[in-house]
Amino acid sequence: VVRGTVPGVVPGGEGGLLGLAVSPTFGQDNLVYAYLTAANDNRIVRFRLDAIQNQTIVLSGLAKASIHNGGRIAFGPDGMLYAGVGDAGQTANAQNLLSRNGKILRMRPDGTVPPGNPFANSLVYSLGHRNVQGLAWDSQGRLYATEFGQNTWDEVNQIVAGGNYGWPTVEGIGTNPNFRNPIVQWSTAEASPSGAAIANDTL
Repeated sequence: VVRGTVPGVVPGGEGGLLGLAVSPTFGQDNLVYAYLTAANDNRIVRFRLDAIQNQTIVLSGLAKASIHNGGRIAFGPDGMLYAGVGDAGQTANAQNLLSRNGKILRMRPDGTVPPGNPFANSLVYSLGHRNVQGLAWDSQGRLYATEFGQNTWDEVNQIVAGGNYGWPTVEGIGTNPNFRNPIVQWSTAEASPSGAAIANDTL
């Protein structure tokens, strides 16, 4: 059993150690990935499980805030690392392609832009998100994400490359053809979505 503390985490509000993902080639590289809130930003780091103190930064400079830090990371069936990044309380981030906040990002395990991303030289995979908290793939390789709404609707979205999910213009199901609608929504009073998993093709 390996025990240790991930260094560099500065908790506050909704920030802290927010996500963990095991390398798909863990048997060879012994790597674990973490999404964490540091002193000045949110970032993704990786480290060998037998040397947690020796971190390599995969991606840094994600805006942090007391709310909406996102933090879910997961490796997809394509071997790429996906990250749900919150809008950091600045709603305009979600529609700004130059900001990595309010997005789902897709990257190589070393943090570089992989082939097949929808926007040239960008880690952005989808946009228009408020605060994604769950990522899961079905047996056909389709990606689903759970997301916190503001006052009205929480969502489950099927994520497609380049999709715009409407925040802050739309919360929940809307009528604007520029935005993709959630496949499920429920009132914020009913529940708050966090992680997501698929078992026997059921989300």
